[in-house]
Amino acid sequence: MSNDKKVIEKIASRAKIYLIIIALLFILICTYDKTWIIPSILLYALIVAYAIWSNSKKKTEIETHIEEVAWGMNSTVRNTLNKSSIPLLVVETDGNVIYKNPKFNKEFKDIDVITYVDSLIKEIKLEIENNNNKKEFTKQITIGDRFYKVLCEYVVSKKRDKRKQKEYVLTLNFVDETKYNSLFDKYVNEKMCIAIAVIDNFEEVIQKLSPDEKADTVAKIDKVLYDWASATNGLVVKDERDTYVYVFEQQYLAEIEKNKVNVLDLVKEIDSKVPITLSISISNEENTYYERYKSAMDGIEIVLGRGGDQCIIRKEGKYKFYGGNSLEVEKRTRVKARIVAHTIESLIQ
Repeated sequence: MSNDKKVIEKIASRAKIYLIIIALLFILICTYDKTWIIPSILLYALIVAYAIWSNSKKKTEIETHIEEVAWGMNSTVRNTLNKSSIPLLVVETDGNVIYKNPKFNKEFKDIDVITYVDSLIKEIKLEIENNNNKKEFTKQITIGDRFYKVLCEYVVSKKRDKRKQKEYVLTLNFVDETKYNSLFDKYVNEKMCIAIAVIDNFEEVIQKLSPDEKADTVAKIDKVLYDWASATNGLVVKDERDTYVYVFEQQYLAEIEKNKVNVLDLVKEIDSKVPITLSISISNEENTYYERYKSAMDGIEIVLGRGGDQCIIRKEGKYKFYGGNSLEVEKRTRVKARIVAHTIESLIQ
């Protein structure tokens, strides 16, 4: 770019010298014959106008020639781009397509890619203007049923639009991440969630029942929980008389939330002298299963502190509570009255 400017400036300086010499000659002629003053002025004006037009034309021709020479000299680069396994597009921010490599043409032969990247180009241009020091950008785009990471580099274009605004030449590399995204989604969906379920009033429910009634009631509770878990291909292990550990894949968590953890209502439908209530804590955070289990246990303490008969889900750094048909997002404030009541009850017992 600096060499281009030097060549153009050299031509312009020579033209100025020629115009000065011609002007001096006209002045000398007019000194000897004043009748040449007006013709000399008109003739000199025409020479100046022609010089400006000719200089502008030569400037454009030289710039084009230099670009062609540079492209020809970089045949190795061109061959590399042609053989690249990554689709590549060189485009100006005004929408003018400069170059597509063979892989790009093959990848998108049945798709009008420009309709997809048009908004992306505008977005990149805006970022360039807001981040002048940043020379590379990474974007995500969906084209058809495939997902691409777009790696962008740019240079300032010689062209300017009608409003004299800068335009840029973008080099866009389209890295297909469809398989990666699919594998990542599969990994996320298959992560194990751990839940702890506790019968809030187990002792109260069974204390006045006969042995047969106790066995029947416990069997009904077990069946409700096992049936609920089987709907999500989950596994339930009975840890204690009133406590269950439930393990399931994360892909079913959204379904559980959609149904508002309906097992809370299902246990209440069991025929019992005392209505049965359930507390559940679910965690999909932390890195190890043990940490997830500990997180679920911590959640149970919070639920019981709130009076039980609800479910708490630790998700994306927030607690979500489900109970009956209502949902509320925990604001990190606990219901102190219930915690105090639970503590006093424990002390009395």
